Amino acid sequence: MVTLAALPSVCAGVLPPALRQFREQFAGIEVRLQDLVAHRIHAQVRAGEVDFGIGGRARLSHGLDFQPLLEDRLCLFVATDHPLAQRQSVTLKDLARQPIILTGRDSSVREQVEALFDDSRLSLLPAMEANYMSTVLALVRQGLGITLLPESADDGREGLRRIAIKHPGVSREIGLIRRSGQQLSPAAQRCYELLRQNLAGKHR
Repeated sequence: MVTLAALPSVCAGVLPPALRQFREQFAGIEVRLQDLVAHRIHAQVRAGEVDFGIGGRARLSHGLDFQPLLEDRLCLFVATDHPLAQRQSVTLKDLARQPIILTGRDSSVREQVEALFDDSRLSLLPAMEANYMSTVLALVRQGLGITLLPESADDGREGLRRIAIKHPGVSREIGLIRRSGQQLSPAAQRCYELLRQNLAGKHR
C-alpha cells in the first residue's frame, strides 16, 4: 500500500491520470490519497502518516526534501458575463477593489493571493470565503465575485472564463515532498518515481 497527500488543485488536475497509469502498471498496489492544504501535507510527511506528499516549496519545513515537478500559475476566474470576461489578460491593479472570493484561511492559495496584493500595495476586497475550490468556482459562476485560483482548478464547466494574470509572483513550484534520509517502501518508491517522471515539467 502507498499513502500520499497532495494539494487539492493537484488532486483535481494532473494527479488522477498519473495514478491511473500507476494502477495499470502495478495493479496489486493499493493507493490511499489525502487532499490536504500545504502545511498539513508537510506535517503528515514529517510525522510519517503518509509515505510522501505533493505540495509547494514555500515554507518547506526542516527535515523535508523537495523534488521539483511542475509549475502552477494563479489565474483569474470570472463569470462569462463579467466585464472582465472578454480580456485576454489582466494585471493585479485591474483587480484592486473588485470583490474577490477567497479560499479558506489555512489555504496556501489564500496566502499567496494575500501576499501578492500586499507586496503590490493594492487593496484586496474580500467578498466571500469558502474552503473548497469547487465551491469558490460555483460562487463565481453565480456572479458573486471573482477569484484567483491555480489554473489546475479549472474544471472545464460552462459559465466561467479563465484569464491570465500578468504578474511575476503568480507562479508557484509544486513538487514531491519526503522526509530527509527516508527509505521508501518498494511500493512507495515505484509510485514516487512514476509520479516524478509523469508529472515533471507540466504546467498544470
